[in-house]
Amino acid sequence: MESGSDNVFADIGHPHPEEALAKAKLILRITTIIEDRGLKQKEVAKLLRISSSHKASSVWNSLWKGQLGKFTIGQLIDYLSILDEETEIIVSDPFGAVQFRVATG
Repeated sequence: MESGSDNVFADIGHPHPEEALAKAKLILRITTIIEDRGLKQKEVAKLLRISSSHKASSVWNSLWKGQLGKFTIGQLIDYLSILDEETEIIVSDPFGAVQFRVATG
């Protein structure tokens, strides 16, 4: 048995493993909040300002199925902000020195 890296998406050859891992972690946080708060689909749709019941159902299903391609990182950060979570984007140079931070939420 061969051990993998810290990124399963890199291990399976995903074309954008860092982005996929980031989306997966954001979706996990969103669904954890939804579960912890006991929110139902209609409540989530209202919070996320999704007016169409068809779109609400699609978003709900995509979140729970972890369909990464259905969301941008920006959308997921927006959803976290709406759910009262704070996020931070850190940009650093190739040597790890932080160039700037952007807080959202």
